[in-house]
Amino acid sequence: MLQKPILWGLPTTLSIEPTTSCNLRCPECPSGLRSFSRPTGMLQEKLFEQVIDQVKGHLSWLHLYFQGEPFLNPRFLEMVHYADSKGIFTSTSTNAHYLGEKQVKEIFKSGLKQLIVSMDGITQEVYEAYRIGGNLEKVQQGLQLLIAERKKAGLQFPRIVLQFLVTGQNEHQIPALKTWAKELEVDELQLKTTQIYDFENGSDLIPKDLGYSRYVPVGNGKWKLKNRLENKCWRMWEGAVVTWDGRVVPCCFDKDAKHVMGELKNESLSGIWNSLPYLTFRKQLLSDRTQIEICRNCTE
Repeated sequence: MLQKPILWGLPTTLSIEPTTSCNLRCPECPSGLRSFSRPTGMLQEKLFEQVIDQVKGHLSWLHLYFQGEPFLNPRFLEMVHYADSKGIFTSTSTNAHYLGEKQVKEIFKSGLKQLIVSMDGITQEVYEAYRIGGNLEKVQQGLQLLIAERKKAGLQFPRIVLQFLVTGQNEHQIPALKTWAKELEVDELQLKTTQIYDFENGSDLIPKDLGYSRYVPVGNGKWKLKNRLENKCWRMWEGAVVTWDGRVVPCCFDKDAKHVMGELKNESLSGIWNSLPYLTFRKQLLSDRTQIEICRNCTE
């Protein structure tokens, strides 16, 4: 291992944030908690198109999501369509409260290639324990409509990924969830570990089955990350994250944009990617990752 941040080429993936707004109040999410320490707002089409025009030559995959609920941006699907028209694979993540007949038709027109649906329970009581303010019936009906209409139209896309954040409150529902997902014919079911901010003192959200946990007990009621934090991270050489107002941050764990590598209103992405701040950040990561706060709760 060279232990120095050598770069070949430009990022092949990018996450861009359509909005920081959300209709739910999930307890481990800054959008849900309304607790951002950075500016909040909506991505504007002009900025988005400027970014896409810059990166279309080297970008293969775009995730139109960071924080917030993407479908709350009224121009969201137009932006998806613009990226798709440039030959970029498009993906997003949603809580699926906005999958009515009109939206489903617009999703097909947009060319969206992957839709990740977060659904962390198969009864309303369990679902709303984490997705506070959510309506499970509405989510399930929207998902059923989308899959039925896709089948009726003979379409392959968008690919539907059902994502289930496993917690101590819902882990008992996993067998029934698998049956439901199979009957619905989603393309993939992902059982994801849940990030918890103050995990050191434990939480009801930590599953009893530690196979689904990012954390393990160390005694005296204390917890630690299950995996050892190594001084490496493939994400720093593969892609970046762009906030709604054009700030480039190194990864999706930097939810409050504390490590701004540059701003796309003033600089090109290629310039930021090869800039001194980015180089310095990569060097720090390779030498001692524990000194970077956003890395301390990471499973990569």
